[in-house]
Amino acid sequence: MKKTLLFLFISTCCFSQVFDVVPVLQNGSNAKRINIAVLGDGFTAAQQTNFVTSAQSTINYLFTKSPYTEYKNYFNAYAIKVISAETGVKHPGTATDVTEPVIPVSNPNNYLGSSFDFGVHRCIYSNSTNKVAQVLAANLPDYDITYVLGNSTEYGGCGGTYAFASLNNAANEIVVHELGHSFGQLADEYWFAGTGESPNKTQNSNPTTNKWKNWVGTNSVGIYPYTESPSWFRPHQNCEMRYLDRQFCSVCKQQIIERIHSLVSPVDSYTPANSSSVNANANVTFTVNEILPIPNTLVNSWKLNGTALSSTSNSLTITPSQLNTGNNTLLFSVTDNTTLVNVTGHNAVHFTNVSWTLNKSGTLKTSEIKAQERRFSIYPNPANSEFYIRGKQDFAKNTKVVLYDASGKLIPVKYEMKDASTLFVDINNLLIGTYTLAVTQDNELIISQKISKE
Repeated sequence: MKKTLLFLFISTCCFSQVFDVVPVLQNGSNAKRINIAVLGDGFTAAQQTNFVTSAQSTINYLFTKSPYTEYKNYFNAYAIKVISAETGVKHPGTATDVTEPVIPVSNPNNYLGSSFDFGVHRCIYSNSTNKVAQVLAANLPDYDITYVLGNSTEYGGCGGTYAFASLNNAANEIVVHELGHSFGQLADEYWFAGTGESPNKTQNSNPTTNKWKNWVGTNSVGIYPYTESPSWFRPHQNCEMRYLDRQFCSVCKQQIIERIHSLVSPVDSYTPANSSSVNANANVTFTVNEILPIPNTLVNSWKLNGTALSSTSNSLTITPSQLNTGNNTLLFSVTDNTTLVNVTGHNAVHFTNVSWTLNKSGTLKTSEIKAQERRFSIYPNPANSEFYIRGKQDFAKNTKVVLYDASGKLIPVKYEMKDASTLFVDINNLLIGTYTLAVTQDNELIISQKISKE
């Protein structure tokens, strides 16, 4: 979904074996889901059933943890049956945090090179992570999340480009924690000097400007100094990123959800599709099939030719009397109103639009639908003097931006293209208040969102 071109390049340069791929969670098309790849290392051909069972167990457990529970429908997961010549995880016995060897020194011929003793004994990682990339390229190039299960019952795991975990009794928890690093981009909330500023780690203790200021005072979120380095602060004292067998704190949940929002759209499909022919002089029903959180927190809105309609359903019927002669634009917009995210102006941070252009002619009864799905973010919102509009796709050169005040008066604004997918909008001279942002492309409305100037 996101890495295919890179891996096509890798796979043409490096040979990697094709292995059996077993679905362990299937919710829809890979192109519309976040795809988890679970790789085994140190499992021989005869041990692959054990590997798949372990992979399934870790996936099942992951989705008992909030916010993965609420967003399970957004994921697929696959076990890739990587076959090693020999059993186990390497143990060079070189760790300096313990008196080695804690377990026997070993050097099994495992396929991905997983090994203990990366700095500390319990850290399992590999010097051959390029092999992980090669396996993904050959077997699941549209992956989004990867972790490797090493065939050892010794406690261990580490995060990085990829997450690694052993088959210790704590394996399920280790996977959850390590994916907090590799997927959620979260820092440890126990002291680890190797990380700097992160969504859940900061040197800013000012409650009015701290990055998780909206959560302070809620659900035990505060600004807590690390005892080992009091100039650094964490948001919680009892989070999954500090201790195993806990839950993610509100700040970490929010970050994981924002990662989900950044990778996948809540729109699964829509009808009529692009280039469909419809009778423009008869009722036409438009439907958006959505990927629903559990419970559903999606909020829908519809606009016809810039005018808001009352429906909040995912389906809407337009009658001929509602259409103007010539081109008409129907705009569907969806955002996630989850209370697990407390980002100011979040309804404009991640939202998805589907637009249809329908031509009503006085003489022709059929019209060809022009439909497209686009994803956007607008930030900051509220804004002081400027804001940016970022599209998941590039904007056309003839994109236009205007604002309307609360009375509907057109307010021209200065704007410019910063790059192909980013618009800069100058609102320095505007009065404080709420405005409606309208962005058109090829004279068709593609964005209609509320913007606040403060």
